[in-house]
Amino acid sequence: MIKIEVLYFDGCPHHQAAVELARKVAREEQIAAEVVEVRVSDESAARALCFLGSPTIRVNGVDVEPAARNARDYGMMCRTYLVNGHRQGLPSAEMVRRALREAAGPCCAPEQSPGEGESANKAPVLLAGSVLAAVVASFCCILPILFAITGISVLGASALFAAWRPYLLGITFALLGLGFYFAYRRPKGACAPGSACAVPSGQRSGRVALWVITAAVVLFAAFPYYSGFVATWVLGGAARASSGGARPAVTPLARSGELSGATTVRASFEIEGMDCSGCAKAIENKLREIPGVRRATVLFEQKRAEVEFDPAAVSPDRFEKAIAEAGYHARKV
Repeated sequence: MIKIEVLYFDGCPHHQAAVELARKVAREEQIAAEVVEVRVSDESAARALCFLGSPTIRVNGVDVEPAARNARDYGMMCRTYLVNGHRQGLPSAEMVRRALREAAGPCCAPEQSPGEGESANKAPVLLAGSVLAAVVASFCCILPILFAITGISVLGASALFAAWRPYLLGITFALLGLGFYFAYRRPKGACAPGSACAVPSGQRSGRVALWVITAAVVLFAAFPYYSGFVATWVLGGAARASSGGARPAVTPLARSGELSGATTVRASFEIEGMDCSGCAKAIENKLREIPGVRRATVLFEQKRAEVEFDPAAVSPDRFEKAIAEAGYHARKV
């Protein structure tokens, strides 16, 4: 016979209702069960009985609330249960029913009813959405670096994401805020005066994950502010790898006919569409790959590019074309 225990302390407003709920569900399931009321007298008894608060319902020694089965918050306190997104003083009939069917055998285990646990799944979905939105919001600076490595043209994608960045960041932090709401909202179930409500250990671990994900979201959202350092490291590493690990040769600048009569000409361009220093590094990398270029510097703050090149090997039109291929508009000045 299945044993149902209802643990309580004197004065618990939900004690009798918990006993009646256990008996009612057992009758509906046509399961032979003995309902035993266990009075918890003090703190030492609470620890000895692994008492999570009043009322606690166990079926064959197993708590009816799966999320509380690993909890260790024993003590003389009122207990609440999360039911359909709200805290209340009794578990749902479905929660007791599942516990009874589990105790009766695998053949009786029910399928999860539609909508059951939906509220518990909201926070992870919202947090995943906030991370995704933060990453997409920083695509305006991530894409130039990726495309500079692969050699594929940005084709205006960076500017598109830059235009949507404020909205994507708004979505990011709205989703993150909702995640905090579901993780920290106060339970609606009433507790006895001076008592505490049990908080499942799973909820605490979820809050730790929430803060870890928040740190990741902030890191992704702030990417444009440190993208220049990332671009310098990534693109520099890609250049060294493509040259077999050797440092690229640096050609000295020609001065007044030196270097066997070679000359160096400087061209300046205004660049529109750069949204971060990562964009500037990606353009700079693309310009340096053009044969005949001896030095290329792109200044994000000034929205300007300075290119020193051999006029016998390349013309300034090639630089404008390269910048356009990267997804930006250049104008020679």
